[in-house]
Amino acid sequence: MDLDDIDLALLRALNADGRLSASELAAKANVSRGTVYSRLERLQRAGVIRSFTVDVDEHRLGLEVTALVLVSAGQFRWREMSSELAALPEVRFAGYLTGGFDIVLLVRVRDTDALRAFVFERLQSIQGVRSTQTLTVVEEVVDRPNIIPTE
Repeated sequence: MDLDDIDLALLRALNADGRLSASELAAKANVSRGTVYSRLERLQRAGVIRSFTVDVDEHRLGLEVTALVLVSAGQFRWREMSSELAALPEVRFAGYLTGGFDIVLLVRVRDTDALRAFVFERLQSIQGVRSTQTLTVVEEVVDRPNIIPTE
């Protein structure tokens, strides 16, 4: 889907504040409210806007530890493993990799005991997981919910 300057302006405004009204969006994008409604509907139908959600501060929810977990998987079962990883509530992001590891997970848990239990008891019990390497994040520098092109 080709996005024009109006689409990008609307997406940037919503990314900054998802609670903006159609009138406020129209003012920010310098278009009419009718244009806002039709553009948002088109962006949703095209799958560019997948959902409207809330952005929470995970630390204030008590999830104090963030870790990247690298997974080596043997006898790889892509589809089955995808659904098993998606079922783990601690996993914020999972992606398949090229290179020395097969999977990377971004995990958020309340403390190091919960991280140990996640890795050693839950993750390593999944069929096909051969080994893991856990990297604990000591400071988060950038955490963007979305990347909207600037040009």
